[in-house]
Amino acid sequence: MLTGTRWAIALFVLVTAWTVDFEATTVQRIPIAISVLVISTLTLASGFAARRWEWTHRPVIALTADIALVTAVVYFSDGIESPFYPLYYVVVVIAGVEFGLSGALACASALTIVSIVTDAIAPGVPAIGAVVLTDDIIRTLPYLFLTAVITGALRGRVRVLDETASALRAERAADTREMEVAARILRAQLPLEIPCLPGVEIAATYRPAREVGGDLYDFYPVRKDLLGVTVADVSGKGVPGALLVSSCKYALRESYRDDLAQMMSAANEQILSVTTDETFITAIYGIINPALREFRYVNAGHMPPMVVRAEGEVVCAEHSDPPLGIAPDSQYAEQRIVLQPGDTLVLYTDGVTDALGYGGPGIEQLRALLMSVAGLPISQWGDALMAAIEQPRHVDDVTMVAMKVQ
Repeated sequence: MLTGTRWAIALFVLVTAWTVDFEATTVQRIPIAISVLVISTLTLASGFAARRWEWTHRPVIALTADIALVTAVVYFSDGIESPFYPLYYVVVVIAGVEFGLSGALACASALTIVSIVTDAIAPGVPAIGAVVLTDDIIRTLPYLFLTAVITGALRGRVRVLDETASALRAERAADTREMEVAARILRAQLPLEIPCLPGVEIAATYRPAREVGGDLYDFYPVRKDLLGVTVADVSGKGVPGALLVSSCKYALRESYRDDLAQMMSAANEQILSVTTDETFITAIYGIINPALREFRYVNAGHMPPMVVRAEGEVVCAEHSDPPLGIAPDSQYAEQRIVLQPGDTLVLYTDGVTDALGYGGPGIEQLRALLMSVAGLPISQWGDALMAAIEQPRHVDDVTMVAMKVQ
């Protein structure tokens, strides 16, 4: 940008000197043109020399050329009365951009001396005393320093803003990388496909509110005829939340035993080692048995499971025990839901009810939605749910698992 400005100034002076008739001042066109061409040629030559000798590329050399150019033009056009005198202010601005406040003030000081000397010896200038004292010192020179102060201050402010913007970009890039890592971790925790269990039709819906969600659903083959099911919601987001999701999944798997209450207590002890005072997990884990048409489960502070009866009625099991990762020695009790042919068991996270209830509980809204889709295949329930909670109401992760027994 500064290079373009310098060439624009040279072109402006050259064109103006030859095309504009100045009545109040004497503009010596030929000396001005020669000065512009000579200094421009030297500037261009220094640019080529910089490719071989790095020291010739220093900004101070270019600034010296700017001062020489403007001084020559002012000298050949009546000194301080020159129509080109304001170009001194442009040179101060360039110095401020290149070197900051100190550089701009140094440039203004140098131009003060140069301006006085030039005005004193310029052709056609009257007696030096009145011109120097009245015009240079009072009418023009103070504004060189004012321009220097303003430009230097603005340059300092711009530099601070640029550093802040760079820091924000770096932070955003780091956050993006963190989100990508968290997304990979989380995707690795979710099932690649829905398992096949004779006598049970299964459908799952999962929509994170952001790049990385805090919900988990998982299927664990206990036996060929039994399937373990987990639906959980962690309190953290980003990489910490994704790691907590992973911890929850493997804590439940590693703690498996036939006594589900003892299993959840063991999982709680494992999760306590990776949670803080601000993090916890709500989870529901159960085993569905198609032969007995029952669902044995433990609810650790999670949303209550719902059952959509074959005739369309929706019932809700309200029992809940403490969330995982809150306190040691938490007690859990195994619950049991008896299903009838055609019944559908629905497990979900609070993102579903929050979205349906506009930030409130939303239990009744979910009950109404399930009643309205009871006659549809459960593979379509997820689409109906997402249609009911379109943005801007979808502000949290949404997870729903439906299991229909034959």
